[in-house]
Amino acid sequence: MKRGVAIDIRQLVSSSLKNILFDLCKLRLKLLAMPSVGYLFERFPRFTQTFCAREVAELYRQAMPVQVFSLYRPKEAIPEVNGLDRVRIHYLPSTKNPMMVAKAHLFSPRLEKIWAADGDRRDKRRFREAVHLGPILQNAGITHLHVHFASIAAHTAWWLKRLFEITYSFTGHANDIFCPNPEHRITLDDLVREASFVVAVTNYSADRLKQEFPYARDKIVRVYNGLDPSIFKVAVSGAEPLRIVSVGRLIEKKGWRYLIEACALLRDNGVRFDCCIVGDGPDQEALQELIQQLRLHQRVHLVGPRSQSEIVDILAESSLFVLPAIRDQQGDSDNLPTVLIEALASSLPVVATEVAGIPEIVKEGTNGLLVPEKDSKQLAFAIERLYRDTSRLRAFGIESRRIAQQTFTLEVTVAQLKTLFCGRQRGLRVSSLCLKQSG
Repeated sequence: MKRGVAIDIRQLVSSSLKNILFDLCKLRLKLLAMPSVGYLFERFPRFTQTFCAREVAELYRQAMPVQVFSLYRPKEAIPEVNGLDRVRIHYLPSTKNPMMVAKAHLFSPRLEKIWAADGDRRDKRRFREAVHLGPILQNAGITHLHVHFASIAAHTAWWLKRLFEITYSFTGHANDIFCPNPEHRITLDDLVREASFVVAVTNYSADRLKQEFPYARDKIVRVYNGLDPSIFKVAVSGAEPLRIVSVGRLIEKKGWRYLIEACALLRDNGVRFDCCIVGDGPDQEALQELIQQLRLHQRVHLVGPRSQSEIVDILAESSLFVLPAIRDQQGDSDNLPTVLIEALASSLPVVATEVAGIPEIVKEGTNGLLVPEKDSKQLAFAIERLYRDTSRLRAFGIESRRIAQQTFTLEVTVAQLKTLFCGRQRGLRVSSLCLKQSG
């Protein structure tokens, strides 16, 4: 009897060990299949770049806990994003730190020669960051970096590839690809040429990049910024007065003066409304003066910056979202304004201008109305049309929510990025990958 029990125990132990070894093998294969990807930011997290924080947090939720590196610490409010507290962020020391300077000079004279070989000594800080970060990434097993914006952090990633053969990709947004700085040593052409792939956040910007860099057509792909529609409350449009809302920095390319001028026309036409503009910026004083000049101080309110939860409430209490974006004097414009997607998630109808990727969010006659940029009269006319047609206002709001859920859901957009990362690791061409495109 005892001998039989002993045999049973040995068999049980043997079977358990086999199961454990099998599970360990599966885990090892899973880890080997997981892309060794890190994220590099200029400054993370930032309230004005909430979409970046949402993307990283969603990667964690989808079982891809990327390591995050930031050149600088945040100077502004931290965005309210579910899961962001799980993300570990590695901050680099200042490029003026004596140890970093010494490391850049002493780590390898050969590397410094690569940087200053042609006598061009620009990008000194980016070179120092790359020299500091390269060994850290190698020790962590990171072979690829993804960067948002074709600017400072992307330049550091370019040097990391040059010095340590760590590949990179980047997401281009608006100003960084529409108006690249000609004074930079590393050009947008350099960044595109050396990138494993380039993400554009709208079809508009993807087509523009493909036209400008035809050699890179096959590695430029559109992936929208996404969000979680469930965190936004459903607004109920139709009640008077018409509650107009807009959100954004108080700068030229947002076109605020045209919205304020349109509000004066609405008042003169007997429209009952109030207008709330959320945000701050260098144009605040000039805009406030315009409001006073047009005697709109009781109708139009610059309420300053608000937290994400406050913006959610403001959107839910509004009737109509208006975005009067323009191309500014330098040619810069919005591309895929995150606040516009948030407005859709809040079931708000939209009046906006036909600028860059905005028509990909606002479907004319479906969830809103589109007008030419820099045209206060057309803007006022579109707003008044919806004010006098409450059934259409409500129908547009319902359609906005549907579009947000169908096209801009974070789960889908981040899954597309994961496909790109996994495809890069397997050596597949971007053009051969089957992305589940939203919209």
